[in-house]
Amino acid sequence: MSSPRAPTLLRIVLAETLRALDLERPLKAASLEDLWPEVVGPEVAQRTRAGALSRGRLTVLVTDSVWLQQLTMLKPRLIEALNRHLGEPLVQDLFFRVETLPRAPILPAAPPPLPVEPPPQVILDAYLAPVQGLPCESVLARILRRALAR
Repeated sequence: MSSPRAPTLLRIVLAETLRALDLERPLKAASLEDLWPEVVGPEVAQRTRAGALSRGRLTVLVTDSVWLQQLTMLKPRLIEALNRHLGEPLVQDLFFRVETLPRAPILPAAPPPLPVEPPPQVILDAYLAPVQGLPCESVLARILRRALAR
């Protein structure tokens, strides 16, 4: 009787299936539209959109000729950054085209994390420190415990 095999992780099965069906590259190419803002940053992403990838050439739509010129000068760095994020050299060239684009929504910055509230006993000790040893300490402690329990 053979021993039972350990279950295979879903991500491993999915990766093997994509590889077997030769879908890894098309899937990565399809992810360029979502990857573009991460690579170029929010300011450039508001004025550009990644278009189609065909034969290693990614079409990038740009709002005006000034940005087209700026991005043309950054082309080698953009290609390198895209391929680094993709994990392989899918993008060989960038073709910039001026086109009217809908305004991209400006995503608000993530709200700051909520402060972690100290445990009630720490709060209680901090409030009682000035009256420690005084006759009113026990009465004040009871009042504060009730207030902190709410």
